[in-house]
Amino acid sequence: MKASLETRQRAAAAARRIEEGRRRLEAIARLDAATLSRRYAPGKWSGAELLAHLADSDHVHYYRFLKVVAEEGVPIVPFDQDRWVVELRAAERPPAVSMASIAAARAGLAHYLATLPDEALVRSTLHPESGRMSALDLAERVANHGLHHLEQLEAIRDGKTWTPG
Repeated sequence: MKASLETRQRAAAAARRIEEGRRRLEAIARLDAATLSRRYAPGKWSGAELLAHLADSDHVHYYRFLKVVAEEGVPIVPFDQDRWVVELRAAERPPAVSMASIAAARAGLAHYLATLPDEALVRSTLHPESGRMSALDLAERVANHGLHHLEQLEAIRDGKTWTPG
């Protein structure tokens, strides 16, 4: 019983953070192009690139989440986020396109976090870099990753340099 309660609490908390991130990202995505072309620090990604990265990353993690739930133990294939930003020309992607992608992946995750049984959320696989991960771990990663990059995006919005805290 305790494990089930803990799983439900984690799922609910992840869903809340996913939704909070989506709402805050929508506000950022509405900023003007000049603001979104700024970088949070020299040599770092611009606002538009960060939004594109989050869109791509959210979809990669959503796909992984679905695979683990439906096919427990399926291997996770890493992706080179820096190469994706370059090869997919993230700086040229309209923020509205990135935001639509983010919203879709996050809506799917929130739905499944609220409706899947606990035994589905704890199904797991092995990530070659992060070790054993459950479907719930993958959903939590989306929530935390988005909030991390929101700090950088809000620094861009506010015309400040962001440095890790």
